[in-house]
Amino acid sequence: MKAQGLVGVAVAVAKNGKILYTQGYGYANLATCQAVQPSMDFQIGSVTKQFTAAAVLQLQNAGKLNLDDTVLTYLPNYAFDPRLTLRMLLTQTSGLPNYLDFPDVSSWVNGVSEQTVLTQIAQAPLIFAPGSYYAYSNSNYYVLGSVIEAVSSVTYPSYMASNIFQPVGLSSTSYLQPAGAASPYTQGPSPGLIPDPSLYFSAGALWSNVQDLATWDAALLNGKVIPPGLFSVMVTPSGLPIYPQGGASPYAMGWVDATEVGHPSVWHNGETAAYTSFNGVFLDDGFSVIVLTNMPVKEDTPLLNLEQQLMQSICTSSATAGNC
Repeated sequence: MKAQGLVGVAVAVAKNGKILYTQGYGYANLATCQAVQPSMDFQIGSVTKQFTAAAVLQLQNAGKLNLDDTVLTYLPNYAFDPRLTLRMLLTQTSGLPNYLDFPDVSSWVNGVSEQTVLTQIAQAPLIFAPGSYYAYSNSNYYVLGSVIEAVSSVTYPSYMASNIFQPVGLSSTSYLQPAGAASPYTQGPSPGLIPDPSLYFSAGALWSNVQDLATWDAALLNGKVIPPGLFSVMVTPSGLPIYPQGGASPYAMGWVDATEVGHPSVWHNGETAAYTSFNGVFLDDGFSVIVLTNMPVKEDTPLLNLEQQLMQSICTSSATAGNC
């Protein structure tokens, strides 16, 4: 925390959803000197993507969509390339540029319509031919949120609440900022910004706490969200080359494939204007580590390194390795 100048951090170490260790560090609010509690909510940024991916796979399981259908099948009123499929969006292999880099994005912080964002995403030139490379783009998961709405006939927040949060028992996970959430800060630390949720939408707007994310990890692994066969699809990378440098992409669907201390694992991080998140879980036994902060970590690598260091130190110590 000192090295990164962080204000507050919440950490949980769990196995199959059971908390082995949880703690808050630093401050949730500097003005009142309120300490971080591990039950506090933080905005989780792109960790949202695994929730969005799970919702799409639920709809696939229900026969309401097909991953290999084109985007135009569900969003025919926009000028999407006819080659784009839902699977390409999920695996970030569509070639869509990142809408958060568009010139108009600064005017969207206080709210923007889906139609405006979708129109710009659909009309923007592709980075590469769909399905030929991997490149991380928030546009993919923004579009998926609109597909969920088109197929389910309810809003993205309503679908998530009814089909993901409530059935899984995620009482502290929400689309809108909850009361009592850790306050946002930026470098300085200065008071941070929380954009209108319409800016990040299904690519990064969700809020949660470390306990709920541990519960979420276990629910996914234990088939409580989607069937085991579809979860296997969810955590299997496309293997397409990374654009432009090459090398097989480790990105699956809202998860990144990895190996930690000899265990097959998946992880994802997230960053918004004033929050950073990390969620990692072992696929073989459900051991998971979650880290949430109320300030952007300088680059995402230090938080990834912290997660890896926690896993390695716990899993290689004779006193605690049995938990792994």
